[in-house]
Amino acid sequence: MKVRLAGGVVASDRAAWTAGPSGPERVTGGPSERPGAAVALGPADAAAEDVRRALAELSALVEAGGATAAGAGVDLGAGFRSARLDGARGDQRDAVLAALRALGPENAGRLGDRAGFLVALFGPSVTRRVGAAAAKAAADGRWAALHLASAASDVLGPEQLERVLGLDGPDTAVPGPPSVLAGYLGRAFEEVPRPRRLGLLLDLWSLVLDQRDRARRRARRMATQGRRDRLSDLRERRARHEDDLVVGWMMRTLGVGEPTLADAARWIPPDGYWRDQLVRAFEDAIAATALLRTAVAVADHGYEEGLARSAPLLAAVVEECPAWADGRRRDGGLPSRPTVHAGEIHRRLSAGGPVDARLIGFVKPRLTRAREFALLVIETVETVMERMIGHRADVLRDWGATGLGAWRAAAGYSDARPPAEWDGIPPWTGPLLGDRGALRDREELAGDLLWYVDLIDALARLHGHDAARSVNGTGAPWFDHDPPPEDPEPLTPRLGSVTLAVSGAAQLVELGGAPPKGARTWTAFTDGLAAGTAIRAALTGDFAVPPPVAAADGAAVPGAGVRVRVARNARDLAEWSDYMGNCIAGPGYIEDAREGRVALLGLYDGKGVLVANAEVSPLRPQSRGWRVSEIAARFNEAPGEELERAFRAWVDALPGTRPPEAPVPEEVPPARTARRRAAPRLVEEVGPVLGDLARAEWDASGAAALEVFAAVAATPPDAALARLRRLGSAQLTAAVRRTLDTRAVPLVRLWEATGTRPLAAALAGLDPALRERYDRLPLLLGEPPLPKTLRRLVLLPAIADPYALDLVARRVRAAIGRLAVRDDPAVARAVGHRTTEPLLCALTVLITCAAPEIPLAGVVPPRKVHVPGYPATTLKDEDGPWRRALPDAAELGADTGSFWDAVAGRGLRVPASWLGAGGWTALWARAHAHH
Repeated sequence: MKVRLAGGVVASDRAAWTAGPSGPERVTGGPSERPGAAVALGPADAAAEDVRRALAELSALVEAGGATAAGAGVDLGAGFRSARLDGARGDQRDAVLAALRALGPENAGRLGDRAGFLVALFGPSVTRRVGAAAAKAAADGRWAALHLASAASDVLGPEQLERVLGLDGPDTAVPGPPSVLAGYLGRAFEEVPRPRRLGLLLDLWSLVLDQRDRARRRARRMATQGRRDRLSDLRERRARHEDDLVVGWMMRTLGVGEPTLADAARWIPPDGYWRDQLVRAFEDAIAATALLRTAVAVADHGYEEGLARSAPLLAAVVEECPAWADGRRRDGGLPSRPTVHAGEIHRRLSAGGPVDARLIGFVKPRLTRAREFALLVIETVETVMERMIGHRADVLRDWGATGLGAWRAAAGYSDARPPAEWDGIPPWTGPLLGDRGALRDREELAGDLLWYVDLIDALARLHGHDAARSVNGTGAPWFDHDPPPEDPEPLTPRLGSVTLAVSGAAQLVELGGAPPKGARTWTAFTDGLAAGTAIRAALTGDFAVPPPVAAADGAAVPGAGVRVRVARNARDLAEWSDYMGNCIAGPGYIEDAREGRVALLGLYDGKGVLVANAEVSPLRPQSRGWRVSEIAARFNEAPGEELERAFRAWVDALPGTRPPEAPVPEEVPPARTARRRAAPRLVEEVGPVLGDLARAEWDASGAAALEVFAAVAATPPDAALARLRRLGSAQLTAAVRRTLDTRAVPLVRLWEATGTRPLAAALAGLDPALRERYDRLPLLLGEPPLPKTLRRLVLLPAIADPYALDLVARRVRAAIGRLAVRDDPAVARAVGHRTTEPLLCALTVLITCAAPEIPLAGVVPPRKVHVPGYPATTLKDEDGPWRRALPDAAELGADTGSFWDAVAGRGLRVPASWLGAGGWTALWARAHAHH
């Protein structure tokens, strides 16, 4: 019996076995055998015990290196070697590298002749020096360098490979099989002169490691903070403390023991009270800064060195804040001021004991709230300035003239923000400093507010940045401590890994990008590739998605735990390619999808993560249905067996497409050509009327919504809509999450803003006769692209902003839905803090329809309709909140057509993270308390 192996090899004089449920099974070459399966290849007449031992060795090899390692022909003993059946992905270099990692350099002899596997890794031109460098890399455990060198052996010479084999970095810097990366490198560097290729690759390596170092630094520093957000608790504690202070001031100034309500109404805070507010804001800011810097130092250098570095700064805080214990709680709970924790840590360090587990146990919980204290102090400074500027000029000027020499002598200045370059915050520092000159020419004063920005910079460093980013012109706090990364243009190669970056460059070349002459850095190389007009042209136009596939958009694949998303245009493919590290946005795929010859799909898991891409094409004739032409996971690796099996079964069940029947010609007498009816003039007839209505709606509610969206975009209001429209779904979701996480805008306010639809309201107020005549107007309430006449309509000045606001509002709602389905903590925290009936109902319908794989809590049992809580509601009430929530839930992303089936099968459910003490009934009551 002939056995066909991977690579087209036919083993006619050998037999192959796999491990079956009841023991060894001989491979017969039948259709039921899995393509690419690992097998033990040996003598046809081998003894049963030898076969069992060989299969045991094969199982150990596959467990350590995956089925890929079996393709390397590893010696399994008794004349057996590992192999793979025909249909395996990749080439021999993938197998050898996987096997070498699984066996370890000390067992490399099991791969056969050393020269043979070196040729498999680096090609026939491999030299002794390359072999020695590869052996050292393997012995050192530098598998990423070995992986990259093997992939680059097709485009680099032997001396260049030696340089690559000397690199050091994490394995995750070069994910995916070497053969896949080799293909990308070949396409990306095809037109690049050979001497320049190594420089580009080494520069890319340094960029990838730098980005990964930044990510690890951020994670390491943020790990010093508590997992549970206590900012709301701190706000409440601070508010009670401030209330106590106000009452104390009132009692002292009025000379009464128990002030009445009338006393409070007549009381006017004296100047001393306002100066005390400023002093305490400064003290809290420097204490929070010290806690943040201590947390960063501990994360970067460990507790012993980190505390030693921070001890002088903590001592300076205590020197500046003699009453540092003010705000301490007697029950040991959270204090109202960060000075308490700074003082307590200083006191323990001053005792001079060793940095042991006991000291670390004392310090650690007092650093976990540094971030939340910083956010609270920033809010406090904003409040104090808002209350005093324009009302207490004398107090501001007097306090602002206070020198900070003693504090700066101990704390120093940040390299990221030297005083010579500080120009203040004009809306605040103007009233504080008057006409004083720039800081570079004099001593620093409290009114310069550099201490305030030091706090925001320290918070930025905790988040892994070098400093906060100035956002002057957008309002307090004037600086962003965690600015999102700049959103790159579609198809810009990402730097998450070498494979991801090179695959992006290869795709640009496939789309017509030309390598720039003389580019010596990776950034210059990819910028040049992306600059061609062919790239922009490739991203225009929609795909002709066949109706049966289009109807399945958003469907769940039974048994696979994934949902299907259909690519509608090349930008969808660009977004997928950026993450997946494949060439699905290449010209071949795009052209076929535009012509409707294939449909391209993304498979998303329950957390909204893209796990595979697939291409499906029609059978012949088309009425027979569909087949899977291609399916691959990230970096073109094979998807899971269960996923692929379930997806193929799902595609097999898709209905086919029947070609339209040709009309039967009729014999009719020739007639006079009718005069062509004049085409309706949509822009001329509808534009002025719709523009007036849209402008009126905009004036009524647009400004308030625009202010909210400006916070989401982190831009001035006049640029917010344009920025948000340019964001892809992933970037917009990240921006919404950041807005909720930082509490820049509460979820309830964001929800209300997304309900502002000036263009939809204007269309509803349009003359019904006009709406009937121009029946394409409802397309304005959907996603672009629009027909040509409608594109002209929305360019009218009176309609452009209302249209953009409607579009952004719908997209932001969809982003909220994506966060809710993945059980994002920002949404859970916001819902638990404050919600409203329409918002809670819409989110609950979304979760019930989506049934995400997250911890869920039942609200209504299956097949029941009465919802617990006060006020009582029922799902079947035609005018009730649940029926009214269905359109909103659809905008969040719910398939509301499945709502009643979901209720019947699983009941009404919400994420368990939304429920605190009191469960659903308490959450429902809070929604109506704010309603």
